[in-house]
Amino acid sequence: MTDNMNGVDAGRRQVKGDKDLPRDGTLNSCLLFEPPVKAGNISLSGLHFIANHKYRPCEYTHLDNILNPVWAYLTELLPLWLAPNMVTTIGGLHCGVAYALLWWYSPDFDESTPDWVVLLAGWCTIAYFTLDCMDGKQARRTGSSSPLGQLFDHGFDCICALFFMATIGSYLMIGGTYWYILLQTTLQFAFFMAQWEEYHTHVLPHCAGKWFGVTETNYSLGMIAIVNSFLDREAFYHRPMELVLAPLGDSMLDQLPTALRELELRHFLMAGWGVTSVILMALSLKRVLSHPRVSSTKLRLHALSKLATPFALCLAAFLVPPNAVRTRYLSVTLGLAFSLITKKMIVFSMAKMTFAIVQWDAMPFLLLALWIKFDERLTKMGADFVLGTASLW
Repeated sequence: MTDNMNGVDAGRRQVKGDKDLPRDGTLNSCLLFEPPVKAGNISLSGLHFIANHKYRPCEYTHLDNILNPVWAYLTELLPLWLAPNMVTTIGGLHCGVAYALLWWYSPDFDESTPDWVVLLAGWCTIAYFTLDCMDGKQARRTGSSSPLGQLFDHGFDCICALFFMATIGSYLMIGGTYWYILLQTTLQFAFFMAQWEEYHTHVLPHCAGKWFGVTETNYSLGMIAIVNSFLDREAFYHRPMELVLAPLGDSMLDQLPTALRELELRHFLMAGWGVTSVILMALSLKRVLSHPRVSSTKLRLHALSKLATPFALCLAAFLVPPNAVRTRYLSVTLGLAFSLITKKMIVFSMAKMTFAIVQWDAMPFLLLALWIKFDERLTKMGADFVLGTASLW
């Protein structure tokens, strides 16, 4: 961390001596490779922007305003010697422990998980997000706020998305189906779009109005998991919608499409998740394309082109037949590929550097998906092996 801060300070000093710097490259476009950097991965201009970066969130929800004093009070209980990044790390460890247990008891999200594991996963979701809201306050309290702290925080968010998906997938038992792929691709694409929106507008969105946002989503996921720990989940979620909606009466049920009546509750809920995610992504798209910084057709096309690689990852995930691989291997490989390009978008947003349309970090997953889809000689064990190797890489 010290070396990185020295690099940021050096960038600030050297930028002051060069009239051509700094340059905002977020509105530019390049196809295959970002503009070359003389040394390292971040230009001197980028280091300058990172050193002077200020976090700018959008408006807060009503729940944010209610809970903010609670987060502030909890932060005051922390010792002053506790580094803000350690607060972030402790929160991330909650996700790591619960994810490991979910993996142990339900390796591919298709087996019933012990109630106590689901309960723990719900608690860890709440603990993680609460600590995530406290690390910035601890940084300001100890006078150690830095742009690198935001990078550290958001980097954990990218990885912990795998834990949230594992929790939902485990109690719904949707492994080995395209429903799990829908869950993962919509969640990770939406998270990428939030960083993409900040890249173009310089404001990080975390809510859609005063009533729904990241806080409501995370605490709801935690509470829903806790409630699920007290349910007979297999009996509850495997019911067809015809049985769920039976209290409405036969006359009402007869008006519903047969496909909807035969759909299991867990799949209906995933369809609702997908629709909600698409609406949120459409709102993000609207905010970017109507922003004053993206005012021309050319700039709008440049902005849209930066979604090409994550969109390709989503398509590639659906290309892989669910029965051709173990869901966990596919999930981890896809999740790490998304994590890499999302973290790069976060860094380039802070550094105001040009983000290439084609992101080569995603290429291994894209090629493996094509291989698994079209090579009939590749066994399921072989597909798992190549995905596992790609994850380690």
